[in-house]
Amino acid sequence: MTAYTVQIEKTLAERLERAAQTAKISPVELITECVTQHLDIAIRHLALVERLEAVDQGLLELATFVGEATAGGDVDVSSLCRYSPPNV
Repeated sequence: MTAYTVQIEKTLAERLERAAQTAKISPVELITECVTQHLDIAIRHLALVERLEAVDQGLLELATFVGEATAGGDVDVSSLCRYSPPNV
């Protein structure tokens, strides 16, 4: 196990000690739990940002393709998609 030393303001330390007492765990255990939860959230956030960037890139590529394909003028846009529109 690796040990870290953290200095926090007195008011935060008091809140931490009250919360740990309420949860019936030590302040160190509460700090460990909080850091673990925040790290998990940060990792999930990074994964979501990466996915959003991938979607943005895909949309940019799609827009570029459609723009280039329709630049000539009179183009049947329905032929650009592999899915047929529903017959109404």
